[in-house]
Amino acid sequence: MVNSLTDLAAERPALAALLVQPPSRVAAAGAYATMLDLVARGVLVVNATAGTVQAPQPDPAGLAPFEKHVFDAVVAREPGRSGSIPLGAIDLGSPEQSRQWHQRFTGLLGEAATARGLVRPRAPLGVRVVLWIVFTVLWVGAVAVAWQAGRPQLGIGVVLVAGLVSLPLRMLKGLVPHGQGTQLAAGYARLRAEPGIGPGDPRLAYAVAVGAGPPGLGASPFAYGTQPFAWSRRDGTWRRVAVVDGRGFAFGWSPWAALGSLIPAALFFGIWLVLLRMFSADLDIGQLADLWLVLLLGAGWVLWVLAVAGLVRIGWRGLHDAVRPARVVAGPVIWLESDIGEENSTYRVAVDDGTDVAVRYQIAAALYHQLRKDQWLRLEVTPKLSHVRRAEVVDR
Repeated sequence: MVNSLTDLAAERPALAALLVQPPSRVAAAGAYATMLDLVARGVLVVNATAGTVQAPQPDPAGLAPFEKHVFDAVVAREPGRSGSIPLGAIDLGSPEQSRQWHQRFTGLLGEAATARGLVRPRAPLGVRVVLWIVFTVLWVGAVAVAWQAGRPQLGIGVVLVAGLVSLPLRMLKGLVPHGQGTQLAAGYARLRAEPGIGPGDPRLAYAVAVGAGPPGLGASPFAYGTQPFAWSRRDGTWRRVAVVDGRGFAFGWSPWAALGSLIPAALFFGIWLVLLRMFSADLDIGQLADLWLVLLLGAGWVLWVLAVAGLVRIGWRGLHDAVRPARVVAGPVIWLESDIGEENSTYRVAVDDGTDVAVRYQIAAALYHQLRKDQWLRLEVTPKLSHVRRAEVVDR
């Protein structure tokens, strides 16, 4: 059994996360536990008062691959890799880059645990290969039979069902505690209920790895999540910058899209106007029973006026942007965000232009996938609608 501190410390804290946590939480908990362990070993130094972390040596030796992965993420945004970094400035990049970082960390951790005999796949490789062959033959055969029977809809249904049935097969590759790892997992899991674990306690990193919430510690800087601000070192010193969305329904529209929208909108509101005038002419306001219709028509006129005023404003802003030069927004990238949908995907970026607020602008997918935090980006933005006419990575 694992009872003493010596037994707990037989393996690195991140391995405790792999042994105890569900797969979706291994990276966030294990990486945070690794950072705390590196602090305890002096590889990283935390200033609790200032809320910063620093690496005395930019390239320490003797780190395991998964520890080096965490160390590099901590110091990546600091030139020279040795200056003080706000804990909140630890940043894994865009959502896609963050997922890749998590997958890489979990993979490195799994390799280390497998090499030490602490984990093994739920099913041996040979068993998984046989099951996948049988599964593939069965569903491909079922699709072929449905197709030959002239029932393609049934074949599509078979494919959808096969996708669901394949989920348990994919889980067979997952790692589970094995041998000494089983005993370690039981000992680590008990730390969740241990009272009094806090800063300075040698069990702290292990408690964080298994999902405990010791007092005095914030959320893992390696976890998924969003916050309404970002850290920037545009002028050489770290500072916090608020990140906001642009204002207005037509924010980000190109001038020609705004002007082009006037044509179908004019037709729609023209028909609306004709109907309003027709119903208004036929209205007999002398009858009390028509009061509800009076109110309804009044609301219709108010909405029509407001909508037309908004449409005129969009048209004027589009015309203004079509003839006026763009303004330049330049600075380091401090925010990357994507919204990927089945029919439409948007990619947005925010740069620190030296003010206290950074606006998210929509950019092309090709540029988005090339960007990294702290790269300098130059945007040419229309003055009214804030449409990005041109975006390019530049040297500072």
